[in-house]
Amino acid sequence: MFVILMVLLGHITPTPLMIAHAGGGINGQNYSNSLEALEHNYQQGFRHFEIDFSWTSDAQLVCLHDWKKRFKKVFGYKTKQPLSLKEFKKLIAQNISLHPCTEKSLATWLLKHPDARVITDVKYDNIKAIKHIIQSHPRIQSQLIPQFYQPQEYQLLRELGFQQLIWILYQYKGTYASVVELSKSMDLLAISMRASQVKKKFVKQLIINKHKIFIYTINDVNKVEKLVNKYHVSGIYTDFLLIGDAWGYF
Repeated sequence: MFVILMVLLGHITPTPLMIAHAGGGINGQNYSNSLEALEHNYQQGFRHFEIDFSWTSDAQLVCLHDWKKRFKKVFGYKTKQPLSLKEFKKLIAQNISLHPCTEKSLATWLLKHPDARVITDVKYDNIKAIKHIIQSHPRIQSQLIPQFYQPQEYQLLRELGFQQLIWILYQYKGTYASVVELSKSMDLLAISMRASQVKKKFVKQLIINKHKIFIYTINDVNKVEKLVNKYHVSGIYTDFLLIGDAWGYF
């Protein structure tokens, strides 16, 4: 997908890898991490989906950005603490329009869509979560692309058998210079960051070192053009940009 060329606003532009953020938007709603969003955006041509994972009170994983603001956005009320898996599934059964994934329902969907890839976003206990997923559902490991947050996680994930990894920088407190230095020994799919960071000098050095740069979360086609043409970005996380409508290469 990286080598496809597209015509965008009169320019010949390398096509970035498009990633449906939190499963992608559906019916004007983002952050749903729902089966409906996955299926809708798969039909729109997406094959890479970023999915958020949160721990339940009984140490299970569900597809949810957090138990605060995004929980309320999806379910319409606040919860004081994480729910159990049973309680979460009961809520899903009551939610008619959108059904956020459980770990099991996501695995079932992936097995039915073998060319789909899920980029994981786990805010807490990332390595524990990845181990939990692949131990519970080993058949989907090849369809997972873990994101990691601290450089020491890289080798742990490699030892678990993952070949494609993304270092996402929003939790990393080290210097930009340390990102450049530490990533020299990493074989990465990409380094992911906010759009505001792409102007920094360290990004040019990362690209010189042959690292791909992914940017989140972009919903404006004009910004995509600038990020790709001016800053040589290789991947875009998006809620609402549709591959076919925006660039017409499907």
